[in-house]
Amino acid sequence: MVFDFFEQISSIPRGSGNNRGISDFLVEFAWERGLRYVQDDALNVVIYKDATPGYEGCPPLILQGHMDMVGEKTKESDHDFTRDPIKPVIKDGFITADGTTLGADDGIAMAYMLDILCDDTLIHPPLEMLFTTDEEVGMLGAIAFDVNHLKGKHMINLDSEDEGVFVCACAGGITTRTIFNITRESVCGVCVDITVKGLKGGHSGTEIHKNRANAVLTVGRVLAGLSGGGCRLLDINGGGKDNVIPNEATIRLVISPEEYDACIDELGDIINTLKSELVAAEPDIMFDIRTGGRDDKDEYMVLDDTSCEKLIQYLCVVPNGVHVMSSDIPGMVESSSNLGIMRCDENRIYVSISVRSQKESYKEYMCRRLSALAKLTGADFETSGAYPGWDIKRGSEFLDMLCKVYKKEGGTDVVVEAIHAGLEGGIFSDRIEGIDIVSMGPDVLDIHTVNERADVESIKRVHTFLLKAIQEFALMNKGE
Repeated sequence: MVFDFFEQISSIPRGSGNNRGISDFLVEFAWERGLRYVQDDALNVVIYKDATPGYEGCPPLILQGHMDMVGEKTKESDHDFTRDPIKPVIKDGFITADGTTLGADDGIAMAYMLDILCDDTLIHPPLEMLFTTDEEVGMLGAIAFDVNHLKGKHMINLDSEDEGVFVCACAGGITTRTIFNITRESVCGVCVDITVKGLKGGHSGTEIHKNRANAVLTVGRVLAGLSGGGCRLLDINGGGKDNVIPNEATIRLVISPEEYDACIDELGDIINTLKSELVAAEPDIMFDIRTGGRDDKDEYMVLDDTSCEKLIQYLCVVPNGVHVMSSDIPGMVESSSNLGIMRCDENRIYVSISVRSQKESYKEYMCRRLSALAKLTGADFETSGAYPGWDIKRGSEFLDMLCKVYKKEGGTDVVVEAIHAGLEGGIFSDRIEGIDIVSMGPDVLDIHTVNERADVESIKRVHTFLLKAIQEFALMNKGE
């Protein structure tokens, strides 16, 4: 039934900020089955299931996932995430979608939880199934949630994407915003649109170390590489989410007719250089240049030289990517930043950067660096959406039990690690004293991108493991 539930979930539009439909679906699910539930003002939902008779003395077990999904689509797709359903298809052993993100992050978690709530053959403790809202835009639902609705001190978070990996610690983070006030002036020239696309993009936490090009910084390099005054900046835009490495961005230039040929040649040289640099890391990179030709001139309000120069200086030095690798966990990113969004309107340019770190002190230091850079380039700076990380619980019997069940079922040892992505476990760890949290999930690849896909057999294996783990938790705690 897991796949049936995932299909039902996928039929309900549930991009971040659009949680009402899926939240009400969960409430209706609970009501139809006579299960107690809570739906709060933030549209978070908790569904409770009483213990199997004879196991009422067990402590409650919490399973947790989030309702919302990242809505990304190809340029060719006409999908409306506020109205249209996602239509999952199975291809080559994977569930995927057509031209959009799939929403397996975190729809598969919800499907697991609904299936378990329907399973009357399973021996289980009291269950508290927590579905949170707006995780993808700052874990807003978890932040707003009243943890007094939960009695359990053991939580399985189902928001990880690597089978056989148990995450027991995660990075904290914060979103920063830099705002440039710009001045424009009128010039006559030919408008040229330059779009970089075909980049891999990806999650700014789990894939920040994979040497993937940032589309905004790439078009920034095009802008910075122009030598003459014949090219003026009209517009710059790229990225859609601060927690996603942008895979597409566009600059609009206005070129003087007298220097049109020279500027087009120079743009070609810059683009060829960038392609050569990125041939291994980004083999599918494309630069789309659109222009009407040298005679297609008009009047445009471009950025004046001072505004443009400040922006170029910023793009040349803004810290992006991995800052520090962990000294405690080999191969683990400790601290990073991701320039995820750049938006330009008539009077301002907005830059949104996601900052992450295992260490609160370094997170604060990165914010000071970005604030200092904003000040040096005459921009305003603000932060929002701070969230804590969480540390591994040493000597955890809960983790030990989960590892033993996994090895018994699958025949291999679990990898226990921390990750550089923010998880809601950090918020619950900060608010529920003594809680023991383990995050896990099936194999889901390229989340937050149009290439997102979930491994069918992995979904089945993790489902089987969850059922065994829940039963073992009940057996080991019976009578407490």
